[in-house]
Amino acid sequence: MNIIKNRYSSLFIGLLLICFSSVAQRDLTHRKKNKRTDVFGGALDVRSLKNYGLQITGGPTYQFTRLHSTPVYDDNDGRPFDYTITPKGRLGLFFDIGTAHFPISTPKFTFIKKRFISYYDWGVGVKLLSGKESVDITYVDGNTSHREGALFNGYVSLRGTAHKNIYFKEKYFLDNGIGVNLDYRFMNNPLSYTKGGESPAIHSFHEPFVAQIHFEIGLGIKKRRGTYIIPGIQIPILNIAGNAAPHWFSSNYWPILFKVKYINLFEKKKSKTSCNQGSEDDRKRNKEFMQGQ
Repeated sequence: MNIIKNRYSSLFIGLLLICFSSVAQRDLTHRKKNKRTDVFGGALDVRSLKNYGLQITGGPTYQFTRLHSTPVYDDNDGRPFDYTITPKGRLGLFFDIGTAHFPISTPKFTFIKKRFISYYDWGVGVKLLSGKESVDITYVDGNTSHREGALFNGYVSLRGTAHKNIYFKEKYFLDNGIGVNLDYRFMNNPLSYTKGGESPAIHSFHEPFVAQIHFEIGLGIKKRRGTYIIPGIQIPILNIAGNAAPHWFSSNYWPILFKVKYINLFEKKKSKTSCNQGSEDDRKRNKEFMQGQ
């Protein structure tokens, strides 16, 4: 009797799934197993989802610099001395929030018969980038001096990125992205050294507005249909305005973002009609959505 009951229950779930899957949207259906599995492998997620949803991204930042110190010979009022400039990166933080969009229309461009763009997202947020620079001076009489300045700059940031996902398992994929970030500096440290005196080197500071083309790469994890966790990194690769490695004091700093992205697609409100088969175009788009993910 229990076997017959399970069969009817599974058949009912299957019919519901056919009804919901006919909606014209990408459907990242994932069979969720639990301890109370039935003969068909457990309950299915039959929620009806929109093709866009919330994205939240955040994590630490780090500014890489040159790997070696720079020795300089100078002559100040007839008194020669040597000094060595040593920049170092430090940890900061960033956060942005926005939306992610999964296209459902027939793609104009494909890659190996797959969508060229799996999804695109945007976010607005704040970056805090940190670093420091020190100078060690050796005078002709043998005396030495150590001087140091720190930078801790804050930026309002607007980012947009197009992504291509390459699945290698049902729940895991390689996430590649190319995008643009527009950053405006609203906070900066004092524009001088704060320890041991001022540096003898010439200082220059990048403009407040920075626009860059960046590259993202990460490991995508599908938690369930429409919900993803994507740890990865973002690096600037080309400047549009400013520099991909902005200048501060006497050194350049290359900011790397170590990020964790959370995406959750919005759920559609339930329709009064429980089962809508849709048109032939709807079914084709739904098939493309499923194949793309």
